[in-house]
Amino acid sequence: MRSLIFFFFIYFFSAFLFLTNKNFNVAQNHIFLIKDGESFSIIKNRLDDLKITIPFLIDFYFYTSGADKSLRKGEYLIDKGSDLFSFSMNLAKGKIYYRSFYIPEGSILSQFLSDKEQNSFCIYKGLEECELEGMFHPNTYYFELGENINELLNEAFNTQLLIATEQFEKIKENNIVKDVYDLITIASILEKESCPNERSLISGIIYNRLEKGMKLQIDSTVIYGIENFNGNLTKNDLRKSTPFNSYTNYGLPPKPISTPSKSSLIAAANPTHSEYLYFVSKGKCAHQFSKSYSEHVEAIKKYQLN
Repeated sequence: MRSLIFFFFIYFFSAFLFLTNKNFNVAQNHIFLIKDGESFSIIKNRLDDLKITIPFLIDFYFYTSGADKSLRKGEYLIDKGSDLFSFSMNLAKGKIYYRSFYIPEGSILSQFLSDKEQNSFCIYKGLEECELEGMFHPNTYYFELGENINELLNEAFNTQLLIATEQFEKIKENNIVKDVYDLITIASILEKESCPNERSLISGIIYNRLEKGMKLQIDSTVIYGIENFNGNLTKNDLRKSTPFNSYTNYGLPPKPISTPSKSSLIAAANPTHSEYLYFVSKGKCAHQFSKSYSEHVEAIKKYQLN
């Protein structure tokens, strides 16, 4: 009797080791879809078509545990670098594959949402004016097959609005930022113009210029207003009459020009107080700051023209 028990122990232990080390013989990752109401036998037949055979040991586990009766519908990842045992346990436990949706920091709306998707969300949200630029929190979001993308977008929208509202409370007493939308607009400029290390300082410059009634004269706002911008900002572009040309218009642009990150929203509500009115890039994530126009001209000669 003991020898029989020992034999079965050795058999099952060997089989377990074999399964945990048996990688899939697939050239690339594959998404396997289980439809609602599909039986375990149908699923095994479809796996056979992919040259994936469920061995007796795993078959036995599914039937004795009842996992074959409670398979969760959805997508499952067949990872070419994984093994049969891991995949089978994912099936048994309903660990489905989640797709990802990425909203990059500093992106514009059209880079991650089509016009149709934007309109669909505005209807879902009940928004009378469908102006969504800057209104989604940049992050990677995960969803399963069949999930309404508007629910995911609603999470991104509410998160962005919550962060902006919290920051606006710190600065709502001033006369420069009228509402949360203004704050998001300033943050969207900071996202395009600077790295986190200088955002509060450049935020202070924006406030200084607005307070003195000066034009912002910021290139990224001009670029946003140019359709199919080719990457080369010219003097003619700076003279073009668009609502976003901060060289010809006073005040903030009419709406955000990018998707601002949390750090930009914080910087927009926490401007560094200084006497600076100008800044010019002198390399990646670094600017030269000036208090007067004459200093600014010298900085342009030094860091831009040369």
